[in-house]
Amino acid sequence: MSLSDSFPANFRQEFVQRNLKIGSVIRLYVRDTNPPKQKRFVLVGQSYDKLIFAAIFINSEINPNVFPTQELRDLNLELTAKDRPYLSHDSYADCSSIYKRDADWLLTIIGEDPTKIIGEVSGFDLKEIREKIKAARTITPAIKKTFGLFL
Repeated sequence: MSLSDSFPANFRQEFVQRNLKIGSVIRLYVRDTNPPKQKRFVLVGQSYDKLIFAAIFINSEINPNVFPTQELRDLNLELTAKDRPYLSHDSYADCSSIYKRDADWLLTIIGEDPTKIIGEVSGFDLKEIREKIKAARTITPAIKKTFGLFL
């Protein structure tokens, strides 16, 4: 039993609605990695209708098999663990791909366990991430526009 279990469901939902936002860092089991595993990801945008979040993964290292070119490696923003309590070691924000996350699904999962929100990137980091996403030729203009990441 976690501490969050001792709070009423409506209190947990209010917490989630306040804290589930662009810039939130979340740790969840994801299936869109090979193999599926626990991953940290950052919410970097949201669709106009608020139904879908855009997320990027945080990786422990830059895998040369996944990022074989310098252009792809350059789309990874280095994040040192110092002053970033949501990281246990130096890591990289992968700005080469956007992963869609259903807002209602996130609200449900995090409502059940609010500790899944492990922090928030700084305004400076979010700006750097968004700049790399805007420059990424690996993400279509349509996807960028959908999530407010185009201009």
